[in-house]
Amino acid sequence: MFSLMTLRVGQKATPALYVEGRYWALADVAPQLLQPTPTRGLMNVFENWEHAEGVLLEVVQALESGKLTKAPIPAPARADDFLAPLQYPNKVVLVGANYYDHMHGDAGRTEFNKEANIPVFFLKPPTTTLVGSGKSVHYPSQTAKFDYELEMAAVIGKRVHRLTLDNAMDSVAGYTIAIDLSARDWQRHPKHLVKFDLFGGKAFDESCPIGPGIVPARFVDHANLPLKLWLNGDLKQNGNTKDMIWSLPEQLVGITEHMTLEPGDIVSTGTPAGVGLRTQSFMKVGDKIDAEVGPLGHLSVEIIAAEAN
Repeated sequence: MFSLMTLRVGQKATPALYVEGRYWALADVAPQLLQPTPTRGLMNVFENWEHAEGVLLEVVQALESGKLTKAPIPAPARADDFLAPLQYPNKVVLVGANYYDHMHGDAGRTEFNKEANIPVFFLKPPTTTLVGSGKSVHYPSQTAKFDYELEMAAVIGKRVHRLTLDNAMDSVAGYTIAIDLSARDWQRHPKHLVKFDLFGGKAFDESCPIGPGIVPARFVDHANLPLKLWLNGDLKQNGNTKDMIWSLPEQLVGITEHMTLEPGDIVSTGTPAGVGLRTQSFMKVGDKIDAEVGPLGHLSVEIIAAEAN
């Protein structure tokens, strides 16, 4: 198994390949995959995923066998050196209300059932919401109810529209960990026309930590992944993707009924129970989130003081 990451090396965002505890700069072991626009990083890889995956499998085999002797780069010294693996995706699509325990328990919708509903989809602007590990999230000063939602996220590897249940999974290149950060007092603002606002509640700056890397889909059983999130060392969320209401293929079909998904787009698939909403216990400056989703690695984020105006 391997994963693709973007690391801070000498203050520069560096696309990297992670294999068995070591890191290689992609520019050293597969420079052709960073074409035609090296400054776009791993976006180049996912825009030609079918070809790139084959190259990466050959590179990993060559590294493991010793046929490729390029030196690895030093392991990151700080959590802050794990940047968001994709720097410039076109879209981040999220799915809400997608675990029964979250809907029945956290949201208090005891009557909720799949047959009477359709999925809730919404967008986060990628260039302002995506961040990586470390001290990467400033407390949003407009909220007093700052919450977390751990999610498995899929990375798209081809341009697709009007998918079917039979072909939906062919569009998925890999998976990563996402944390959908929420401002609950804005999400349920009493002055909002319908008392529910996914713009104020979800789309604020730095509201979507992802990482640490992207694991190719061939190595991941997306339908049976444990999800765990700790807040300051206390286990808060402990779920499994097998308990989703709408499966990933169903989500992809629903999304592409309305919009085209493109290479590098991220689809984040909803959260299980355990968020702060149920107990009204919300995050504060200095809190630390640790998250794991099966074999996708460990994402650690610290909440820091709000940015000065």
